[in-house]
Amino acid sequence: MELLKGVYANPETVFSKLHPDFMLYSPGQNLIAGVFHGAEGMKAHFEQMDAMTSNTLTHNLTGTYLADGGWGMVVHRLTAQRNGKALDTQGFGLWQFKDGLLSGHWESVGDQAHWDDFWS
Repeated sequence: MELLKGVYANPETVFSKLHPDFMLYSPGQNLIAGVFHGAEGMKAHFEQMDAMTSNTLTHNLTGTYLADGGWGMVVHRLTAQRNGKALDTQGFGLWQFKDGLLSGHWESVGDQAHWDDFWS
């Protein structure tokens, strides 16, 4: 749990906490959906979201962190503006741990249809 809290407290540190086999999974039928490999893939994914929203994407943490030795979840609210559309949905960051590092991340949202419409 401390690994997740540290990464969310200082997001720039996430790239140094990734396992060499790290994979990020972004669901849906939209322009940002896909599987992203390693730190470079994660950076490219985040940069794409920032560019598409003119840097309006925010992650407002609820303070809810759940974790055991292999998995963790962080609950947050996601908001952004894009092409006249507003995003406002719960987000659930699911994380997998391996060798004390982050080995996988699954983006999960409370309203997939809203998410897909916003990013399409």
